[in-house]
Amino acid sequence: MPSYVATSTVNRTDTEVLVVHCSDHRFQAGIREFLNKGLNLDEHYDLLIMPGGPQCLTLLEYLPKFAWAGRKWFRFLVENHELNRLILIAHQDCGWYKSLPLHLHSSAEPRQRQEEDLRRAHRSLRADFPLLHIELYYAGWDANDRVTVEPIED
Repeated sequence: MPSYVATSTVNRTDTEVLVVHCSDHRFQAGIREFLNKGLNLDEHYDLLIMPGGPQCLTLLEYLPKFAWAGRKWFRFLVENHELNRLILIAHQDCGWYKSLPLHLHSSAEPRQRQEEDLRRAHRSLRADFPLLHIELYYAGWDANDRVTVEPIED
């Protein structure tokens, strides 16, 4: 394959936003649309994407190396990019959550487990970063397979 030159240019404006979400390909376009149109971020955000998304910021006792790396990357981005807004997004039918042992959460129901982790991450990060504005969301799909995103109360 020859070199590829994109039609887009480098975004040289600073951002104050970090988005953490899962790498599941089914949700990528819908989450980008939500961020750019629903929250009017217009591509002005840093991304931290991995299986399970925000879950990497919790469960230190079960997956300490995973949590350590997630926290390290998170801290690096917040401190080095001077971010002040965090958006955490969990999603329906997450394969990562299906792979986790049920005893790690107070509920066997996947969405409740994900919401529990979103709130856990919120509490933990609020203690370490009190000036950080944190938003929690849950993505799913409707009867027509359109991606839906709704806020989660902390």
